[in-house]
Amino acid sequence: MTWQEYQEAVAVLYEQADGFGNVSRNVMAPDKITGQPRQIDVLIEIEAKGHPLKMIVDAKFHAVPIDVREVESVLALADAVGANKAIVVAANGWTEPAKKKADHVGCDLELLSVDEALDLIVPDKWKMCPSCDADCIVLDQEGAVTFEGGAWFWWLAGQCRGCKCARIHCQDCGLKAYIELHASMVCGCGHRWSSTDDGVTIAFFEVDPEW
Repeated sequence: MTWQEYQEAVAVLYEQADGFGNVSRNVMAPDKITGQPRQIDVLIEIEAKGHPLKMIVDAKFHAVPIDVREVESVLALADAVGANKAIVVAANGWTEPAKKKADHVGCDLELLSVDEALDLIVPDKWKMCPSCDADCIVLDQEGAVTFEGGAWFWWLAGQCRGCKCARIHCQDCGLKAYIELHASMVCGCGHRWSSTDDGVTIAFFEVDPEW
């Protein structure tokens, strides 16, 4: 998953929240002192009893918990654009000093894991890659074929966007397995599945030479 995708998932999270005001993604707002544009991951604008309220949401796609400096940078951004509240959404949590700082100034810290973020932008069709453990396998390759006699077969598969390790699901025999790039295997139906540079391929009714 990239930081841009994580930022998109955070935006989707707040867009899906009922009654949470007007949600805008990747907004450029002027600095109230310098006038220079400042980038905001997610801007939430609410009208409360005739008073406009502005909240900024900052996505932190870090491999480790965010520290107090990250919280302070978001607070500085909120002040610079005249926001009433700041929210920080982190992929891997936060340190205790960061939590204390946020609590003291009324900044919300929210946890959105990589798994949860991926499910927001690619619902029900992804798996974390067990080979590189750095990106996801999007199950976007599917198809069906009818054989002589009327029997039919359909499958679901995909590859890691990073290392191209494949995930396959044979709907007939029920096999669910991972295949490294340039490797292959035969399922219980006798079909050979291969992970190639161009995607997942299937050769029907082959026999595994090890059998």
